[in-house]
Amino acid sequence: MTETLESAYRQHADELIRFATTMVGPNDASDVVTDAMVAAFARNDDLSHVANTRAYLFRAVHNRIVDVSRSRSRRERREARYELSRRPATAPPDSSLDARAALVELSEQQRAATFMAYWCDMSPAEIAAALDVTEGTIRKQLSRARARLREVLDV
Repeated sequence: MTETLESAYRQHADELIRFATTMVGPNDASDVVTDAMVAAFARNDDLSHVANTRAYLFRAVHNRIVDVSRSRSRRERREARYELSRRPATAPPDSSLDARAALVELSEQQRAATFMAYWCDMSPAEIAAALDVTEGTIRKQLSRARARLREVLDV
């Protein structure tokens, strides 16, 4: 029997929403996952061509996260330019951050790799397959993420 996208989604939904929550926050996570699944359904409901369903779903959600992040970044840059033109710069925020805020300091790929490695117990090879990059890239991103988290959290 061929696995459908709906059955695969039902099996991995909680994990995908946790991943999206880590990447974009709790307010946008469900929307990101839903948008990714709608786009995947529009392409094809049959997963017979997919070797690793879990990786396929993570990649679909990750691709949607990248789209949302690009859009958000463009909007934030526009708003920042507007704010700079209206008032002087403010003092930098307090350096004491919690772990959740520290994750925001990571790049998108570092945050994705960190989540998949530490919350989903995925190996670098599995993460590489899910994000469609090399295993070496994932190892480098995890190393950089750990270094950045140590720096931000003063550990």
